[in-house]
Amino acid sequence: MGHKSPTYRLNKMNDTESHFQKIFAHGVDLFNQKEFFECHDAFEELWQEERGERRLFLQGLIQAAVGCHHLSNGNTTGAISQYNKSLDKLKKYADDYLGLDMKNFRMEIERCLEGACLMHAENVTYEVADIFFPELGRI
Repeated sequence: MGHKSPTYRLNKMNDTESHFQKIFAHGVDLFNQKEFFECHDAFEELWQEERGERRLFLQGLIQAAVGCHHLSNGNTTGAISQYNKSLDKLKKYADDYLGLDMKNFRMEIERCLEGACLMHAENVTYEVADIFFPELGRI
């Protein structure tokens, strides 16, 4: 008594993965809609639950979203910090991790980092258009 059947465990794993996929897709959509704060919340919910290899990846995506949020608000120091942390984590994952075009995404985050560094070095901030920010492309 008290032991769960293999079928119960399999159903529980399927439910957990289904939940992950649903929230993950929502987080990707929010990022692509430039809703960076809300995207952060969606990915953070998964990050808090995750204990596997996806945990660090989620943290990297959260940091990318926070970096974009900072840059959109003129906080170049915060953007630079978060972009660097994000890239450090995301470089450890395959170019097609979780069905996303991570190679392009990393290049776009590097471009955002360069823009933030330039603004910071010149001690200026500009209103950053939504089209400047990267998208999480699906493969």
